[in-house]
Amino acid sequence: MAIKSDHTPQVHSYLSLRKAVGWIGILLPFVLVAGHLIIFNGESALTNMSAYYHTGMRDLFVGAICAIALFLFFYKGYDRWDNSAANLAGFFALGVAFFPTVKEGPWDWIAWVHFSCAACFLVILALISIFLFTRGEEHLTEMKKKRNQIFRACGIIMLVALASIEVFFLFFDGINSDSRFVLIAETVTLMAFGISWLTKGGTLYPDKPIKKSNMENEEKLIKVFIGPEPTALLLMKRLEEIGVKSLIKNDSTLGYLGGNPVNVDLYILEDDMDKAAPLIDEFRENEEIQSD
Repeated sequence: MAIKSDHTPQVHSYLSLRKAVGWIGILLPFVLVAGHLIIFNGESALTNMSAYYHTGMRDLFVGAICAIALFLFFYKGYDRWDNSAANLAGFFALGVAFFPTVKEGPWDWIAWVHFSCAACFLVILALISIFLFTRGEEHLTEMKKKRNQIFRACGIIMLVALASIEVFFLFFDGINSDSRFVLIAETVTLMAFGISWLTKGGTLYPDKPIKKSNMENEEKLIKVFIGPEPTALLLMKRLEEIGVKSLIKNDSTLGYLGGNPVNVDLYILEDDMDKAAPLIDEFRENEEIQSD
């Protein structure tokens, strides 16, 4: 069974876009503050990120949120729970972008919509990190176990930071405060969000094509893939999540960090073929659709 070798679209969809969203989350608060102070000669950092809508950084703020929302709408996970959660988060992200907070003074209904959408958006992303990114079969690799620890830690940090903002609003008159506490908590939240998605994109603890001696010496191996190494790693990760071990031969050790991908062979045990066949068929069909 062979899979088409032109997998560039899916590689970018599953890996590069996740990394891009992660970097947007990490860099956004710092770029907003720096741009306001340096480019537009602001006197000081504002009290929260949403207030930058009323500065010269408005277009960047709205554009970044819309970019994240667009990715979430087109993001395809492994099942309907992944897709539904991403779509819902994308919907609330658009609410953050198109219902701005007030420039100053008491909140109006638009500001309350903005605050509610922002809270829902970030809570959903935290829950995705804790409950969806960590899913997998019983046989987890050491790298997957480490990634799960990062996913859970990032999700918990996001929830704690968001809860601290709520406490600040309720008990410390945070809505009318000149404190930068909310800005700091929002920065922590977005950094945790970004790290989670960078990890999901393969930046931290990726599964490398490590040779498994118990498979190297196994005679009953079936070749299921011939093509670029980054895509072989992608299929290897998908197989790993259903509990199927795989082996890459003639790898270049590039992973998916860059460079021109070379063709590699991906093998699984013959005994796992029945279990792996539906996933491999789905993988192949998706690639045929992408290449049409």
